[in-house]
Amino acid sequence: MKTKIIIGVLGLYTSSISAFDYDFYGGAYAFSKIGFNNKIDLDQGKYPTDSWASIGLEANVSGSFVEGFTYGLGGMASAPVWDKTFNGEYPSRAYINGTARNSVGNDLNDLRNNYYFISMAYLGYEYKAKGLNIGIKAGRYLDHGLDWFSGSSEGAHVWAGNDNMKFQINFVNRRGLAFNQWFNDFYTIGKNDTFNAPRYFIIGAFDINFGNFGIKPQVWYHRNDYIAPGVNAFYQYNGDDFSAKTSLYSLFVLSHKNTANTYLNQTDKRLGTILIIQEDMSYSNWDFGAGIWKTFGNPDGNSGIGRHGNLAKIDVWTSSAFTFGTDGWALSDVNSKDAFTLWLYGGQKLGDFTWELLGRATTSRNSNEQSIALNLGYNVTKQITLAAKLEYFNDLSKNDLPAYVGKSSVANDRSHIFLSAAYNW
Repeated sequence: MKTKIIIGVLGLYTSSISAFDYDFYGGAYAFSKIGFNNKIDLDQGKYPTDSWASIGLEANVSGSFVEGFTYGLGGMASAPVWDKTFNGEYPSRAYINGTARNSVGNDLNDLRNNYYFISMAYLGYEYKAKGLNIGIKAGRYLDHGLDWFSGSSEGAHVWAGNDNMKFQINFVNRRGLAFNQWFNDFYTIGKNDTFNAPRYFIIGAFDINFGNFGIKPQVWYHRNDYIAPGVNAFYQYNGDDFSAKTSLYSLFVLSHKNTANTYLNQTDKRLGTILIIQEDMSYSNWDFGAGIWKTFGNPDGNSGIGRHGNLAKIDVWTSSAFTFGTDGWALSDVNSKDAFTLWLYGGQKLGDFTWELLGRATTSRNSNEQSIALNLGYNVTKQITLAAKLEYFNDLSKNDLPAYVGKSSVANDRSHIFLSAAYNW
């Protein structure tokens, strides 16, 4: 809902007119994950696939006042309504690290759930003239153009450029997630990590776009953790019925000397590399494509980068919150040490209904994984959407992991269903 209020101010010698715009928007959400594997064998390292459901309500207002000044204020409330992870039969760690949770501490005695938080509260200024765009935004705001982050940042974003070139720099103090599936406030993510993981990021990037080609050099710095230069590039072809986009994403993560060789006893060098190559194509109402994701060294183990946002087609958060070892917190091993992943997908849009099949195979130092997912979506109205995913997921964890030393390789069924519904206004 967009509204403009005109305010006239008359003075003895001057008069001015300013516009106050506001856009009120939000939504009501429901999400659930149903895991098919309920087996547990602590001696063999076998754990269930988590099952839970949550609901959420979001409200935001943003707009402009005076000329060029912008603002935003909003928040979200969310709570689990059904939670099989919170059960004395299973390790408490699963509940603390489970999705749609907020927690402070490493055991149930320190656990505190936060059911709401302010996810957006910013002021900004933007100058536009003759194709030039210069601006600043400070406070809490939704990330835009940060390839390896998703969610919201607490900090400042400065940019300058035009349609062909744009420079941006981001100063990030903390990060938060306000989604129907993931709900973590700015004081939850990594709060108890040794190196205070969520604090003090500096990200600089330079976008260059000419015609169908684009390139984006960037550098990421995280205090006491890593510095990571990288380059993204793409080429877009647009025909009458057929279109194709070739994308390359790379990041070279040089870890701080205090973090290398410490993460789960896996990291044997300071430099880790992420390389993603992806091809996305469309013909008529069909979409299809393929991609590879290759890591050299252990970029995720050293830094955690790549797990909280990426531009690839695949979701890396599809394992189990119960898993003991390196893929805890529901992470798959796509971004783990010396991993190679190949995926293929294809689907179709039929009016308001969409379907897609996505297959993935991953080999890594930690495990071998195979999955195939059927994704379904339906727009009931312009405001109401329904979605479902049915995924077969086989995970074979290797016996040289710290969690499984002396045991055989451990096979776990991570197959699950995602169900979601949203009403947006």
